[in-house]
Amino acid sequence: MKQFSTVVLMLLVAVTSCKAEPKDTIKNSLPVKKILQTINNQKPVLIKDKIITGDLDFSKVETHYTFSSSNEVAQVKVPITFLNCIFMGKVSTTSAPGHTTFTTHFSDNVTFEACDFRGETSFDNALVDGMLNFTGAIFNERVSFNNMHIKGRFAYFTACTAEKQFSMQESLLCGTADFFKAVMKGKLSFQSTEFAGDLRVNDLKCDGKADFSLTTIRGNFLANYALFNDEFRFSNARVDGKADMVNTKFINAWINNTRFGGRVNLTNTEISRKLDLDGSIFAIKPESDGVKGVITGLPVADK
Repeated sequence: MKQFSTVVLMLLVAVTSCKAEPKDTIKNSLPVKKILQTINNQKPVLIKDKIITGDLDFSKVETHYTFSSSNEVAQVKVPITFLNCIFMGKVSTTSAPGHTTFTTHFSDNVTFEACDFRGETSFDNALVDGMLNFTGAIFNERVSFNNMHIKGRFAYFTACTAEKQFSMQESLLCGTADFFKAVMKGKLSFQSTEFAGDLRVNDLKCDGKADFSLTTIRGNFLANYALFNDEFRFSNARVDGKADMVNTKFINAWINNTRFGGRVNLTNTEISRKLDLDGSIFAIKPESDGVKGVITGLPVADK
């Protein structure tokens, strides 16, 4: 009997030790409520090397103002900085309890440098008065920056990785957007977004479909050495500055009915199937030396 009791006790100890640790006891963990408390106390958020547990919804901060009868705007008045953090839950900026929609207004810079997002990420409908920085970020689920207004001089997505769909549709960026060496493993969409500065996608790799249709780029479009492994669409768009696609690789590409106000450089571009430029308007003769593949729709004088 004594031996039986000893065995039972050992089993109970083993089962107890195998249980998962509570979220608040995970090494280097930080619960979302403490982040919201810091914001509510009007103190800058500067967090490094932490595991953030729970869903982080910026629209739930205490300070907010009424925009309309159906829209309340949560106001984050302090700079937000996360460095090398892991977000275990969702990160969002919009909520809709009842008949009212809460969106988020960031009054300063927003930084998530080298952060790892394990859940869905949505900054939809957010207003950012400062700069945006997602350099080196990893998005493991769908990520969206739709209907955003970013007033800062730069929006950095440099060397970020999106494992699934990346969407930045119907947004307004007042500065330069940088996607240098970004990796998009799912669909990429900038449809109907306006870039007041440059759009830099040099060395970008996109394995899914890429849609730049209906975009307006007031500055330059820079896509040198970019790799598009699926359909590429840049139709009914506008580029006021130069458009550089040097050593860029396409499978199938449609750039139809797009107006180019500056130089278009396609030097050494590789096209596996076809690049269709039908209906596009060029202020200056496109440069196409060393192109490998079929280009259709160029003006007769430019062939």
